Amino acid sequence: MRGTLALVESPAQLLNVLEWAHVHPGEAASLTVAVLQPTDPRSRAQVRLLCRYASRTGVAWRRYEVRAGYLERAQELVRLGRAVAAAERLVIGDLFSRTIQLLLPRSKAREVVLVDDGTATTELVGLLASGQQLTRWHQGEVRPSAKAGPVNRWLARAGLDRATFFTCMPVVAPPGTEVRANAYAWSRETFGPVRARPGSDLAGSSLVETGVIDEDRYVEAVGWIAESRRAARYLAHRRESRQKLDRIADATGMEIVQPELPLELHALTQPIGLSVLTFASTVAYTLPLVLAGSPVRVELCELDDAWITPDTPARSVDFLRRISAQAVHRHGLTRIPPRGRGRRPSEPLPASQ
Repeated sequence: MRGTLALVESPAQLLNVLEWAHVHPGEAASLTVAVLQPTDPRSRAQVRLLCRYASRTGVAWRRYEVRAGYLERAQELVRLGRAVAAAERLVIGDLFSRTIQLLLPRSKAREVVLVDDGTATTELVGLLASGQQLTRWHQGEVRPSAKAGPVNRWLARAGLDRATFFTCMPVVAPPGTEVRANAYAWSRETFGPVRARPGSDLAGSSLVETGVIDEDRYVEAVGWIAESRRAARYLAHRRESRQKLDRIADATGMEIVQPELPLELHALTQPIGLSVLTFASTVAYTLPLVLAGSPVRVELCELDDAWITPDTPARSVDFLRRISAQAVHRHGLTRIPPRGRGRRPSEPLPASQ
């Protein structure tokens, strides 16, 4: 075998490649991770720290500045193209990425592994199964087309021996692929034990940054949750702006915590609240796995339609509703309804609802 190459662009993708390597040591024996460097400082810092952990596990990695100036980007893409062409197996963190799609025609790999890039995996599986163009869930409606998208055409041409989803999401494998479960075994075996602290922590969301949720409504909702659930700490998402975090601190008095690692690892390496509250998010799926066996419980804060920005596509709203309902059903999470709606905050719903 000429080697396994992983293409990752975020801390979450890198974490999930390390999880895959832990579960499949034979397949990962020749693994090199190509880190396509993100631009925002928090993401870069988390990736840098995760690379240190990768080195400790014996995983090789290289950084590529694919978002630099034109000349440097072109040089980096040439280097990456050579690495992609030489790989027998590709492990891909984000098939929606235009940079990765640009590199795929160079590939001669006989096997492809797709690891989670968060809840977007559920949308990816659906689009691949229907042969549609890959459009991120928050970037507009998918229009029916008689022609398959470029990734589908590449998969059809590639003549792959195997295509695998390594995921913690509740997905059904498209025809010709298989699903292997990611239970976050590396995280749980490497870090911990969980150190629970009294009270609740609220996991921050980047739904404002993606343009789906109105910022004023979001800050108002965070304030109500902090008061009603006695949440003293706000665990910021790596993409949240400093201005928004300052607003939340001023409006709620919450302590703003900016984790140095993805929240899954932060929960294993730092004290975490007995309740972790989250909006529709990947951590509604990952934290129940990471924290299994500990006293910490994960609760889902439901979204209010009034928070949605006017230009948000109906597809995006449907996606958020779907991943919320699936998380509740899969992990038996307690739902926290928006202010003024229905049940008391601590009243659980049956997992099937």
